[in-house]
Amino acid sequence: MIKSKIQSSMVIGALLFSGVLFAVNPEPVKVEDPVQLLKNVTTNVLQALKDSNISPKVKSKKIFDVVDKYILPYVDFNEMSTWVAGRTAWGKASEKNKEEFISAFKILVVRTYATALNSYSNEVLQFGKQKVDTSKNRIQVSSKIVRANKENISLDYRLIKHENTWLVYDIIIEGVSILQGFQAQFSEEIKHKGLDTVIAKIKEHNRKGEV
Repeated sequence: MIKSKIQSSMVIGALLFSGVLFAVNPEPVKVEDPVQLLKNVTTNVLQALKDSNISPKVKSKKIFDVVDKYILPYVDFNEMSTWVAGRTAWGKASEKNKEEFISAFKILVVRTYATALNSYSNEVLQFGKQKVDTSKNRIQVSSKIVRANKENISLDYRLIKHENTWLVYDIIIEGVSILQGFQAQFSEEIKHKGLDTVIAKIKEHNRKGEV
C-alpha cells in the first residue's frame, strides 16, 4: 500500500516538476504565486502527455524529452545534491567532484521521474486554501492526490526562491521526504567510502538504466 502511494505521488510530482515555466523579463517583476503556478503546471503537462494512442516506444521517448526539456532548468539540483551528500561532505568536496556528482545525480532523477510519468493513470491533484509567504526564500506548498476508489495522499512541495522564480528541491509524501530517501540511500556510503565511490555507483546505475 505504501509502495503504491509513493508511486502515485511520484507520478504527480513528476508532472509538476516537468512543466515549471518562468517568464524571462529584464525588468523587476513580482514574485510568482507558487500555488497558482503549480496548478497551471499540472494542466500544461497533462496536455503535453495527452496522446494515448502512441506506441510504448514512442511514448517512452516523448516522456524523456518532456523531462529533459522541463525538469533540468527548473529543479535546484545544487540544493538537492547538498542535502543528499550531506553538508559536511559537500563542503569538503572538490569542485570537480561536485560537478561529477550533480551530473550523475541529474540523470538518476530524470530516470526516476520519467519512469513515474510513464505510470500516470489519471490521478488528480488538488490544492486547498493556503497562505504562502513569498517574502521567504524557502516555502512549502501543500496538496493532495485524489484517486478513484482509493485513499487520498497528502503531497507537499518544498521550493527555494532564486530572484523572482521558484525551484523545487523536495517532495514530501505522507510526511516522508523524497530528498531524505535519496540521502538515506547514499549518505552513509559517502561518509565511509567517499564521494568518488558513490559517484561511480550512481554512474553504474545510470549506465544500466536502473532507477
